[in-house]
Amino acid sequence: MYMDMIYNISFAILTILALALFVISIFAYRRSRNNKILMVSMAFLLFFLKGLWLTYSLFTYPKGGWGVFLAPVAVLDCMILILLYLSLLKG
Repeated sequence: MYMDMIYNISFAILTILALALFVISIFAYRRSRNNKILMVSMAFLLFFLKGLWLTYSLFTYPKGGWGVFLAPVAVLDCMILILLYLSLLKG
């Protein structure tokens, strides 16, 4: 029971923070038109979608059914890391 509440709160914070950072970075991109900021914005968008997906899974899947989400979440994490890496490399 206690761990469920911690999961709910942590995924909610992750999702809200990712959405806030996405919105802020989109405003920054609109002002600067810098492609690096656009890539970082897309990474924040993927973090937000991941947070929505994980939050949804908390309420729809039983505790033992989380194995279904491990591979897609790992793919999302890889995409996020690649976007952040590419934003650093772009000159």
